[in-house]
Amino acid sequence: MILRGLVPALIVSVVAGVAEAARFVPGGAATVGELIGGRRPSAETIRAAVQKTSFYAGPPIGAGLCARCHADVAAQWSSSAHRFASFNNPYYAAAVNAFRDEKGKRESRFCADCHDPTLVADGSIDRKIDVGSASAQAGIVCLVCHSITRIEDLRGNGRFHAQVDPVPYGAGSGHGVRLRPALLATSQFCGTCHKVGLTEEVTGERWLRGQNDLDAWYDSAIAGRGATAVSRPDAAQRCQDCHMPLEPAVLGDQAARDGKIRSHRFLGANTALPHLRGDEEQERRTAEFLRGAVSIDLLGAAPGAVDVVLRNRRVGHRFPGGTMDSNEVWIEVTASDGAGQPIAGSGGLDGGGSLDPAAHRVRAQPVDALGQPIAHRDVQHLRGVAFDTSLNPADPQAVRYRVPWGTATVRARLLYRKFERQYLAFACAGVRDALVRARCESPPVVEMAAAQIVISDGETAAVTQWERLVDHGLALADALVDRAGEALAPLLRAAALAPDRPEPLLGLARLALALGQTDETLALLDRLDARPGPGVPASLWLRATTLHRAYRDRPALTAAEQLLTRLPDDRNALGLVARLRGLAGDAIGALAASDRLLAIDPEAEEGLFQRMLALRDLGRETRAAEEIFLRHRRPIETDLALRRLLNQARPALAEESVPVHTHILTARGERRTGESANVR
Repeated sequence: MILRGLVPALIVSVVAGVAEAARFVPGGAATVGELIGGRRPSAETIRAAVQKTSFYAGPPIGAGLCARCHADVAAQWSSSAHRFASFNNPYYAAAVNAFRDEKGKRESRFCADCHDPTLVADGSIDRKIDVGSASAQAGIVCLVCHSITRIEDLRGNGRFHAQVDPVPYGAGSGHGVRLRPALLATSQFCGTCHKVGLTEEVTGERWLRGQNDLDAWYDSAIAGRGATAVSRPDAAQRCQDCHMPLEPAVLGDQAARDGKIRSHRFLGANTALPHLRGDEEQERRTAEFLRGAVSIDLLGAAPGAVDVVLRNRRVGHRFPGGTMDSNEVWIEVTASDGAGQPIAGSGGLDGGGSLDPAAHRVRAQPVDALGQPIAHRDVQHLRGVAFDTSLNPADPQAVRYRVPWGTATVRARLLYRKFERQYLAFACAGVRDALVRARCESPPVVEMAAAQIVISDGETAAVTQWERLVDHGLALADALVDRAGEALAPLLRAAALAPDRPEPLLGLARLALALGQTDETLALLDRLDARPGPGVPASLWLRATTLHRAYRDRPALTAAEQLLTRLPDDRNALGLVARLRGLAGDAIGALAASDRLLAIDPEAEEGLFQRMLALRDLGRETRAAEEIFLRHRRPIETDLALRRLLNQARPALAEESVPVHTHILTARGERRTGESANVR
């Protein structure tokens, strides 16, 4: 089995210190010379810029030879966050320097394997770093990505193998073969750095999951899987389809086809870096990329309340992705009277740019051993996640707001700022130039989406769009039982408005399952499956899950096997099939499904658990399997204890872990509502 070769490697990585990760062959100074060779700024130019501001942002290092033929790609990359990933990024440098001071220089390879590849290639990451050197200011240069030939496994953490051979030039030289391996076009290629496990060497205690955009994408309908997804896109997409869209090759790039090239701007959500450098074009494009990626809607709720409904529209992984401990995304809500004057609000910024502590934040909230939010990107202190309000690619979320008497209109905005105010002060303190430091401390606030609702005589207008009603119903169905029942009305209304659509019935089935109504759930799924057509994967998922919860595991397994036939590489489907095969007494089948799951994700908790049980049922040795499962088991008890500590220290966050919790708008004058925020 695939996993049998993997198990010893996992155990060794725990006991042998820093886990093997990025490998550059041949390695050493010769490799760095190849990576950043060719025309580049002089050492004196780079050092002078670093001395003046603390980082270098002039003509790029490491793209000189490439730019001769690939002018558009080189220009795009020169503005990207990939170029500014290393010590030319003060937001990163502050955190990694603190990590190195506390954990050690060699241990910082945990960060450097992805952020500082040239420093890893020549081994200088293990020593005191000359921040004024070309290697420290180069970032992720062209030949890093274009030399990766193999990914060691799908655990992330920069576990790639780069064969840094000289680049051939000229017709028939093999230039394209050397620089464009098939791996480069896969999402797994991106995932080697955009998936992170915090090892015991990092935390000092136990393994924890860090950022993970790869698996969130992999599990989604956007990736062509998404067993649980109610809504499905028309076509699957890779990371490259969103983050490297075709862009006009205005500089005549020789790799262009029909006048276009895959963008190497790698647009995402980092508005801070281009703002810091005064790169208005990259900042503008990043803000445009963010707008509309998540939708916001306002709908009437209980008397005196409105629901803000958020839905991830364009992000193929969770939003916000990446470093969810430092991204600042929040809802601003303003209630106004009949004259249009604001009377109450939530989610404003004070005069110093700090966010209302009672604002609803869209994020995962990692905390330290005392239950306090980690504030300096100090992942070495992370001990658990107190709450997670980030948006997955499938399910809407609702947040309720109590509005005061006299409210005539309510306006809601979803706002984004790359870093929290506290982190900005920490990271920018080392920027020497006062004007540049001011830019460092003030990244723009981007309005991603906005909505407004009118309240007349305490009532809101009836909603006539079925999709809005489904989103509201699904969000309410995920609430606690006493509020989940409120989902019935909007879902029934959606079903009446769109009788031919599967989404309302799927929503009603999910609601019935949440309320423990097994027979009602199965009856709704029967109605759905009786329709002509291929059926919806989520119907099979709900049927299998419903039957399993009712202890009807044989028919549950039949539905789960049918689902796996539809989506053979879906992690959720594989985990469910492994569980149900084991319960049916098919330990060999359970082991096979577990191994398939672990070949996709070697750290999948459900796969590790079911593999351990299958081995036990087969009478085989389970000690290694138990150790690996316990290592990767999410520490739910620890998370709950840390959540209590956070709630005690910060009462304003006490309800953030509760689905569809309520915020109360503060009367105007008690707290600014944010109208003066520097929104782009």
